[in-house]
Amino acid sequence: MFRKPPSNIKSYSPLRSSDRRRFKEEILKKFPLLNSSINNLIESSTDTTDSKSESPLNIIVPENTQLAKFTTNSDVHGVIYTTKEKHPLWFKKDKDKDEILVPSVYILWKFPDMLPKIPTFDMVISKLTGGANLMIPGIAFPSEGLPEVNEGELVSVVIRGSNMPLAVGSMNISTKLLKPGSTRKGIAVNIIHIFGDSLWSMGDQSNPPELSDAKTFQENVEIETSESKDVDISEEINEDIEVENLENEFESKLTVSEVDKLLEDSFYQALVEKLTPTTPLPMSTSQFYSAYILPCRPVGSENEVDVKKSSYKKVAKFLSAMEKKGIIKMKGDSILTHVDWKHESLLGFQPHKIIKKAASSTALNEEHPTIEIKEVFKPKGPVVDFLKAQGENVETVTVYEPEQIRSIVLNYLKSQDLSDKQNPKFVIPDEQIREILANKSGERVPDKWIRNDLVKAILSKMEDHHYVILPDHDPELRKGLPKNIQISESTRTGNKVVTTIRGLESYGINPNDLIEPLQKLCASSVSVNPTLQSSPKKPLMEVMVQGPQIKNVKKYLMDTKGFPEKYIETTNIKKKGKR
Repeated sequence: MFRKPPSNIKSYSPLRSSDRRRFKEEILKKFPLLNSSINNLIESSTDTTDSKSESPLNIIVPENTQLAKFTTNSDVHGVIYTTKEKHPLWFKKDKDKDEILVPSVYILWKFPDMLPKIPTFDMVISKLTGGANLMIPGIAFPSEGLPEVNEGELVSVVIRGSNMPLAVGSMNISTKLLKPGSTRKGIAVNIIHIFGDSLWSMGDQSNPPELSDAKTFQENVEIETSESKDVDISEEINEDIEVENLENEFESKLTVSEVDKLLEDSFYQALVEKLTPTTPLPMSTSQFYSAYILPCRPVGSENEVDVKKSSYKKVAKFLSAMEKKGIIKMKGDSILTHVDWKHESLLGFQPHKIIKKAASSTALNEEHPTIEIKEVFKPKGPVVDFLKAQGENVETVTVYEPEQIRSIVLNYLKSQDLSDKQNPKFVIPDEQIREILANKSGERVPDKWIRNDLVKAILSKMEDHHYVILPDHDPELRKGLPKNIQISESTRTGNKVVTTIRGLESYGINPNDLIEPLQKLCASSVSVNPTLQSSPKKPLMEVMVQGPQIKNVKKYLMDTKGFPEKYIETTNIKKKGKR
């Protein structure tokens, strides 16, 4: 948010005594953990420390506090609170007319425990200072687990092993859905403000206390900021790919050979119990690994058995080794095409107790099933010719994951040396790429592209498909984009509000199964009725809950049914729009 200095800062004005008192009350109300921090400071202070300026309440909102309106370079509006010397303390981020009060890192250093902490690896911090958000693979899961934080709530980001916050942001996903060893991708924390950014530069530019390598870290921040000064965030190398290897930072209790053995056993188990001769092939190897092999790891090994901790290091290399044994056949490194079901390794394999079975059979550690949705793309038109030219057997491959297309395109750009010699952050498409990008309207194809934008443009020329992976079911390939589950509020006779849920059938959820749990959760009456689009051949039902229950219903679908938040669409009558 503050990669560049805030613009249009209007004149500062002092905060009146009455406003200052109300602001303190607002802060203590919005940050309950701050109360305990203040009490600890008061208890630890000596009797000789009676200066009002040193009291904790005067630290959070000192006398002569100034405020001013500002606008960021990304057109975010807000209000900043500073000391008389323009040292930043707090700011309010105006989002959809809902003000979000955020502490500066200077305040966080005074009260490091005022926000829940999300730890990350030190190598990730330099990426965050360049404008990236904290991705899920970049979380350094502590042994005690993550604090319980809901989506949208503020957190601080710390380096693993340190208590000192270096950034503040909002959770993009509930921490209940984040677990060590998970293959889940995406943004974990939307970074709002970080040590080293322009807001920090407005202050005294001090380093975090008790951070031993603060000087070295600050030098890295300055180098990173200098190098990426004029670089668009969209040009950052895909952080999902970069931080995948960060999980290797976790200390493994198993030797490499032991991980190899358990990984191979998980592979055999997947073929013996999960993948069957009736399962449609071909299938992407990444899909086979995530949907079949990982769930078949032996119970208790889920945090240890990972291909990155094995001697193989990569899924492709591991499956190539299995191919040399004659158990499977592949096309290239990315497509599983055949399984030898009569191979001696499978016939003689003794199955073990797997993660999912253990979870369902152990009441104390029961985990709810997860519904996975993976968006993929089917090549068509010039994209088919392009992929064939890169050695892809397009007739065999039904669909591609976006990461696969990205890898193919980037390798092609590199092999053809299509980088702009004057500005390497751009690439200049050749005739083959231009043929893909051309459209029927005859609009001119731009001469220069950012790599990520080029990949997205090529994906847009392919057909949308998606996999739906329901618990205890084989992956199902569906055409088009995934359908959202819709939760909406509306008024009925007497100005009563009801909440309606539609689209459950698409994901194997029986609407009638929601009646009893939602009655208890919402303390309201619940009914199931046919929708207007329902027919005898294709019955479609909607669940109706009395009262404004969007929050409760959404939480139930995510936490109990394991449904991805991304595909839940909510409409709130109070705001008359989707959120």
